[in-house]
Amino acid sequence: MKDLILVTGSEGMIGSRFIELYPEKNEVHTPRQIDFDITDKNQVKALIASYEFKAVVHFAAFTDVDEAEKQRGKKELSCWQVNVEGTKNLIEAMEPRKDKIHFIHISTDMVFSGLAEDPGPYSENHPAEAKLENLSWYGYTKSEAERVVKNKLDGRATILRLIYPVRAKFEGKLDFLRNPLTLYDEGKLYPLYSDQQISISFVDEACKAIEKMIKDNKTGVFHASSGDTTTPLEIISYMLEKTRKVKDVIAGITLEEYLKQSGDSPLRYPKYGGLSIKVTEQKLGMKFSSWHQIVDKLISQGLGQD
Repeated sequence: MKDLILVTGSEGMIGSRFIELYPEKNEVHTPRQIDFDITDKNQVKALIASYEFKAVVHFAAFTDVDEAEKQRGKKELSCWQVNVEGTKNLIEAMEPRKDKIHFIHISTDMVFSGLAEDPGPYSENHPAEAKLENLSWYGYTKSEAERVVKNKLDGRATILRLIYPVRAKFEGKLDFLRNPLTLYDEGKLYPLYSDQQISISFVDEACKAIEKMIKDNKTGVFHASSGDTTTPLEIISYMLEKTRKVKDVIAGITLEEYLKQSGDSPLRYPKYGGLSIKVTEQKLGMKFSSWHQIVDKLISQGLGQD
């Protein structure tokens, strides 16, 4: 069968929404995770050889940042194996037809350090951080995966970075907005960072961007993110005001105060983050929403109505 699109991670929070929104349902091939292990070279090679794929959209990833940190430096464990070796297996399996398959790799803002000496919002052409000491283990594996894509496909691929992806509903996983909303409803919401600079990715807009990349064969590095930045305290306060009609109910805390109390690694929480989307908007001919607009659109889709 020709002109198929292989979608890895199609059961995840972002991949499943892409399947829901993609207009040509008969074009997508969506093997279940239980049936398709990207860390198995032979399995990957057999699948790629079985169809004449026109594109591979690679959502599949190990994304549990806290669990990943427990695996720090251990390349034999799942975070490295899925994020780096799995990506490598897909690209190597494409080798016989690599000029005919459009590889779209989904990445993350956590390939950047968020340090004061190299702050965001990061442009699309800002190089991913290569020093392990400046990144979480999750961020480092995704940074390494980006280098695999660039080195092996030499500019013929697409990298799309996301940051705190959010959608209105998804049973499989709580996200950056739905998790604190759930905790608030349970009376368990903790203090939120008042000084961490972030942006967020509206999953629906990211999916629209991918659709354009496939249709127009857009290669290079792109970002799908809100057009502005905020803090966790500000955005969650706004969401609660809109969904629960309450104001000033969340305590704020600085990252420094939190890290002193928790003993967590500061690499887990990039302070000066955010993604710039100017180049992406120009190249794709689309406009991304502000974070206020994203929250409002999610509420219109049912966020907070469960």
